[in-house]
Amino acid sequence: MKYTFDDLVDILKRLRAENGCPWDREQDTHSLLPYLVEESSEFIDAALEGDKAHMCEELGDVLLQVVFHTQVCKESGDFNIDDVVQGICEKMIRRHPHVFGDAQVDTAGEVSRRWEKIKAQEATHKNDAGKSVMDKVGKSMPTLARTQDIIRRVAKVGFDWGEPAPVFDKAQEEFTEFRNEMRKVTPDDKNVDRLEDEFGDIMFSLVNVARHCGFNADVALRRANAKFEKRFREVERLASEQGKAVPEIGLEGLQQLWKQAKVSAR
Repeated sequence: MKYTFDDLVDILKRLRAENGCPWDREQDTHSLLPYLVEESSEFIDAALEGDKAHMCEELGDVLLQVVFHTQVCKESGDFNIDDVVQGICEKMIRRHPHVFGDAQVDTAGEVSRRWEKIKAQEATHKNDAGKSVMDKVGKSMPTLARTQDIIRRVAKVGFDWGEPAPVFDKAQEEFTEFRNEMRKVTPDDKNVDRLEDEFGDIMFSLVNVARHCGFNADVALRRANAKFEKRFREVERLASEQGKAVPEIGLEGLQQLWKQAKVSAR
């Protein structure tokens, strides 16, 4: 049997009905939030792995969360799925006048600038003018993603270097400041607060380096994690071939295995 989007909406309605599922009936928009984050993360994992079948499945789980939240809000009289669809369709048409209107653009950069201009006009109409650009930064975003959003938003209002070189210089400056704080560490004073403060500045500046170089810092870190995990699994395999557990090999031996793993587990 082939199901449609309307079928999914009806399924959630039935699950939430009086004779539906006790667990589904107990949920609200707050209790559902962890699942929205979880399902979004699982789709990201599948996309980074290039697993198309898994991507399709995980997008279904994300869509389920959208419909689930909407059904809860419909029951409270706030809005329904038609309102959600109507709102996003209006927004996409309004923000793409070069596709749905007479505006002319030639590059992706022009599209981006026009998009931001339209967003600014929308904010003015909503009486949001005069508020801080920081007001739009999501408080519940993962820390790295929030850093990226902060940097992106201030750059759009002109608080930004025009090229990557000075951004990288700033990152190097932060490393120097961190090293200076490391030199102040004594047996009686670990200087943790200052080290933590300067380390945060390093991370913030590196996120800006990533943006200026045209890639996403979160994706880069995910790739680094995946690469490290793959190589360490290879280290464990190589150790097992020697009939040893990893803790038995020692640092020098592990470094040799790591070099082998870098070659065999690229």
